[in-house]
Amino acid sequence: MKRYKYQALVRLLPEASAATATLPPGTSRMVIKAEHRETHASKLFSSLVTLDDAIGARNSGISVTFVVLGDDAGDYLGTGERFALWDGHDLGLGVITRRIFV
Repeated sequence: MKRYKYQALVRLLPEASAATATLPPGTSRMVIKAEHRETHASKLFSSLVTLDDAIGARNSGISVTFVVLGDDAGDYLGTGERFALWDGHDLGLGVITRRIFV
């Protein structure tokens, strides 16, 4: 199984922002929901998400790094692709800014 690591900018949803001002510090297990760029099928990926830093106000977004496992993750996730972040409830919407090769 392949390992993919990305940096992304996530904008927290208003209902998530009211409950928690930001993501938990450190690394947390969350779910990334992404759409296949050709078939438009959705898929859920278990991931480890690390809060990098806060960029301005909550509405501007926060920078995160996340790691997902899956042979087909590259078909769903790539630079410029949008995704949803979920942890028991919708947390935010994000866009991948770059892939980190390890």
